[in-house]
Amino acid sequence: MRIKLLFTFLLLILFGALLGCQEDTSKQQNKEIIIEDTKVPNGLSKVTKDKEVESVTILESPKNASSPSEAVTYQYKVTFKDGKSAFPQKNDIVFESTLGDTSIVAIRSPEGETNYTVFLYEYNNTKKWVIDGFLRLQGGTGFMNNEGLDLPMDKFNALNLKIPKKNKKIWAFANEKEIVTIAVYNRFPFVETNDPEKITLTNKNEAYVSKENLKNSYLYYFDSGKLIVVCGNIGKQNIINLANSLPSVNSAFFPSPKEN
Repeated sequence: MRIKLLFTFLLLILFGALLGCQEDTSKQQNKEIIIEDTKVPNGLSKVTKDKEVESVTILESPKNASSPSEAVTYQYKVTFKDGKSAFPQKNDIVFESTLGDTSIVAIRSPEGETNYTVFLYEYNNTKKWVIDGFLRLQGGTGFMNNEGLDLPMDKFNALNLKIPKKNKKIWAFANEKEIVTIAVYNRFPFVETNDPEKITLTNKNEAYVSKENLKNSYLYYFDSGKLIVVCGNIGKQNIINLANSLPSVNSAFFPSPKEN
């Protein structure tokens, strides 16, 4: 089974299309984007074993949110078929990797104890952290073929999201305990708030390794006018190993280093 790293799921295209316009609609009061949960598998857990997800609602970003991880606790509403709803809590944040006005946030979703949601955030001209797009996946063991990627897990689930209007792409790989993402942006200027460690990758690109507020390591480097960011709740060396296994960003098979 090919992970289909180039394959964009129809549902995720819908998510990207809906959320890509959030910046334009954020000035509208009480603006909500509702996505019916009809095609994304919901993991049954000790907490939600008797609940089925009815919908996921993206609420307007609060102006006073100091970070994307704070904003998401007000924005991501999961409604169950029994009428009850839940938001992620502070301790549900898995990682938050921020470079300038762009951030990647992963949470353990209220949908279930092995369910993750990954958000692409952007700080816009209304001084709000807004969601450009997101993907939802259940950590599991569905895939074994890593296609040459040096992933820290032998078995995993995988999804990807592309937002063409923003020139953003992200791939996520997760099992029940760990999640790692690879994101690609057009290169943009930013000031690193931490003091990153400079290393040289196998592909000869200079990379920078840093730590975010939750003490997770993340890595970024530049390649052909693109910014590549690798982050997750995995060890620093695992982040570096994964980055070392990536091909040129110009490869039609990126992030897979294998053509077949």
